[in-house]
Amino acid sequence: MQVNWASPRSGIDREKCFFYHTIDLKDGTTIEGHWDLRGRYADYTGHVDLTGARVLDVGTASGFLSFSAEAAGAREVVSFDLDTAERQHLLPFHGTPYVTDHASWVRAQTAAFDTWKNAYWFTHQKLSSRARAIYGDVYDLPDGIGTFDVVILGAILEHLGDPVRAIGSIARVASKRIVINTDIIPGDEPIGRFNGDPAYPERSYIFWTYTLETYRRILAICGFEIENVHEDTYKAFSPLATDKGWVQTPRTTIVARRVG
Repeated sequence: MQVNWASPRSGIDREKCFFYHTIDLKDGTTIEGHWDLRGRYADYTGHVDLTGARVLDVGTASGFLSFSAEAAGAREVVSFDLDTAERQHLLPFHGTPYVTDHASWVRAQTAAFDTWKNAYWFTHQKLSSRARAIYGDVYDLPDGIGTFDVVILGAILEHLGDPVRAIGSIARVASKRIVINTDIIPGDEPIGRFNGDPAYPERSYIFWTYTLETYRRILAICGFEIENVHEDTYKAFSPLATDKGWVQTPRTTIVARRVG
């Protein structure tokens, strides 16, 4: 199957970029994003050895996890993200543009996502990256991209209306390991918490949080077993914080390996 690899962008104006992660460039410049995982990449990705691995970074945003995978020794990195806001689903809050004028919302949100892609290619050029990018539908990854030793899902599943379907799609191309970084709710039962709250329409992009047992069962259905779990905190920006907007935010990393 023909794969429509994204064409690299060059000559990008930094002011037209949105950086999701803080990143250091070769010239000593530091660009701040909403998360600062510098020096914490191994913790965030469960200390999986990427030496010589073919890696897929799902939901790459501005590319920090992809470029860090290269720095960690991956032989090939593919960065994946949505192609258009048509792929994004939000909670259908009454009276919001997402509901009242969806076509206009899609155009505006697609333009916003374009600034994330600009940041990816801006950094790609500055770091002399060899990573390739592809944009499409996370629920229907193209067969032509092949299989990957490691697939990384960094802070994406909680933003999907159907994370089970997404894991199933990703499992088709994961030959050895899937790394998931997400929120976890306590408990031993296979349950999920719906995060939608009518009082907080601004949180329309957060759907579900599961227990570890839920993930264990989903992954087992897809032919994987949990190998290890790592809980830690990471530096994230919050407008409510007193320390220049930065807070330590708890996250859980699940590493699952293919069985059979």
